[in-house]
Amino acid sequence: MHERLTTAMWVSAHIKVCHALGTPAFVINRGDSERGGLLLKINQFASGCQLLQPQTDMDGNRFWMDIAGDKVLDEKRADEMIKKRLAFDMDLWVLEIEDADSIYAPDAPISRN
Repeated sequence: MHERLTTAMWVSAHIKVCHALGTPAFVINRGDSERGGLLLKINQFASGCQLLQPQTDMDGNRFWMDIAGDKVLDEKRADEMIKKRLAFDMDLWVLEIEDADSIYAPDAPISRN
Protein backbone atom coordinates (compact mmCIF):
# COMPACT_ATOMS: atom_id res chain seq x y z
CA MET A 1 0.00 0.00 0.00
CA HIS A 2 1.30 3.46 -0.92
CA GLU A 3 1.32 5.91 2.01
CA ARG A 4 0.56 9.56 1.38
CA LEU A 5 0.02 12.70 3.37
CA THR A 6 -3.52 13.55 4.33
CA THR A 7 -4.91 16.61 2.61
CA ALA A 8 -5.10 18.46 5.94
CA MET A 9 -1.41 17.78 6.64
CA TRP A 10 -0.37 18.89 3.13
CA VAL A 11 -2.38 22.12 3.41
CA SER A 12 -1.01 22.90 6.88
CA ALA A 13 2.59 22.31 5.78
CA HIS A 14 2.09 24.30 2.57
CA ILE A 15 0.69 27.29 4.47
CA LYS A 16 3.79 27.28 6.67
CA VAL A 17 6.06 27.17 3.60
CA CYS A 18 4.16 30.07 1.99
CA HIS A 19 4.34 32.15 5.18
CA ALA A 20 8.08 31.47 5.45
CA LEU A 21 8.42 32.90 1.93
CA GLY A 22 6.41 35.97 2.96
CA THR A 23 3.49 34.87 0.80
CA PRO A 24 0.15 34.88 2.66
CA ALA A 25 -1.93 31.71 2.28
CA PHE A 26 -5.43 31.04 3.61
CA VAL A 27 -7.84 28.12 3.69
CA ILE A 28 -10.96 29.29 1.84
CA ASN A 29 -12.78 25.96 2.18
CA ARG A 30 -11.94 23.04 4.46
CA GLY A 31 -12.76 19.68 2.91
CA ASP A 32 -12.32 16.10 4.05
CA SER A 33 -9.16 16.02 6.17
CA GLU A 34 -8.01 12.58 4.98
CA ARG A 35 -8.70 12.39 1.25
CA GLY A 36 -10.33 15.66 0.23
CA GLY A 37 -9.53 17.12 -3.16
CA LEU A 38 -7.46 20.27 -3.42
CA LEU A 39 -7.66 23.46 -5.43
CA LEU A 40 -5.07 26.25 -5.28
CA LYS A 41 -6.15 29.78 -6.06
CA ILE A 42 -3.05 31.81 -6.77
CA ASN A 43 -4.07 35.44 -6.62
CA GLN A 44 -1.62 37.77 -8.34
CA PHE A 45 -4.05 40.66 -7.97
CA ALA A 46 -3.58 42.98 -11.00
CA SER A 47 -2.14 40.09 -13.05
CA GLY A 48 -5.17 37.88 -12.34
CA CYS A 49 -5.63 34.48 -10.74
CA GLN A 50 -4.65 30.90 -11.51
CA LEU A 51 -6.64 27.87 -10.37
CA LEU A 52 -4.51 24.75 -10.00
CA GLN A 53 -5.63 21.20 -9.32
CA PRO A 54 -3.23 18.34 -8.50
CA GLN A 55 -3.01 15.48 -10.99
CA THR A 56 -0.91 12.36 -11.47
CA ASP A 57 0.33 11.20 -14.88
CA MET A 58 0.46 7.61 -16.14
CA ASP A 59 3.93 7.15 -14.59
CA GLY A 60 2.81 8.32 -11.15
CA ASN A 61 4.40 11.77 -11.41
CA ARG A 62 2.55 14.64 -9.78
CA PHE A 63 1.77 17.89 -11.60
CA TRP A 64 -0.64 20.79 -11.26
CA MET A 65 -3.30 21.28 -13.93
CA ASP A 66 -4.18 24.91 -14.59
CA ILE A 67 -7.94 24.47 -14.93
CA ALA A 68 -8.30 27.77 -16.82
CA GLY A 69 -5.70 26.73 -19.39
CA ASP A 70 -3.99 29.74 -20.94
CA LYS A 71 -6.71 32.14 -19.80
CA VAL A 72 -5.99 34.78 -17.18
CA LEU A 73 -8.84 34.86 -14.68
CA ASP A 74 -9.98 37.93 -12.83
CA GLU A 75 -10.77 37.24 -9.18
CA LYS A 76 -14.54 37.32 -9.68
CA ARG A 77 -14.37 34.64 -12.41
CA ALA A 78 -11.96 32.52 -10.32
CA ASP A 79 -14.34 32.70 -7.34
CA GLU A 80 -17.27 31.70 -9.58
CA MET A 81 -15.34 28.65 -10.79
CA ILE A 82 -14.49 27.71 -7.20
CA LYS A 83 -18.14 28.07 -6.17
CA LYS A 84 -19.23 25.72 -8.98
CA ARG A 85 -16.65 23.11 -7.95
CA LEU A 86 -17.71 23.34 -4.31
CA ALA A 87 -21.35 22.76 -5.30
CA PHE A 88 -20.19 19.51 -6.92
CA ASP A 89 -17.55 18.46 -4.35
CA MET A 90 -18.12 19.53 -0.74
CA ASP A 91 -14.96 17.67 0.36
CA LEU A 92 -12.77 20.01 -1.70
CA TRP A 93 -10.09 22.06 0.04
CA VAL A 94 -9.46 25.51 -1.43
CA LEU A 95 -6.21 27.24 -0.54
CA GLU A 96 -5.73 30.86 -1.64
CA ILE A 97 -2.17 32.11 -2.02
CA GLU A 98 -1.71 35.87 -2.32
CA ASP A 99 1.24 36.25 -4.67
CA ALA A 100 1.41 39.93 -5.62
CA ASP A 101 5.16 39.67 -6.32
CA SER A 102 4.91 36.49 -8.45
CA ILE A 103 7.36 34.57 -6.26
CA TYR A 104 5.24 31.50 -5.51
CA ALA A 105 6.16 28.23 -7.21
CA PRO A 106 4.05 25.09 -6.64
CA ASP A 107 5.69 21.86 -5.49
CA ALA A 108 5.28 20.18 -8.91
CA PRO A 109 5.24 21.34 -12.57
CA ILE A 110 2.20 23.15 -14.01
CA SER A 111 0.40 21.90 -17.11
CA ARG A 112 -1.89 24.24 -19.02
CA ASN A 113 -3.32 21.66 -21.45
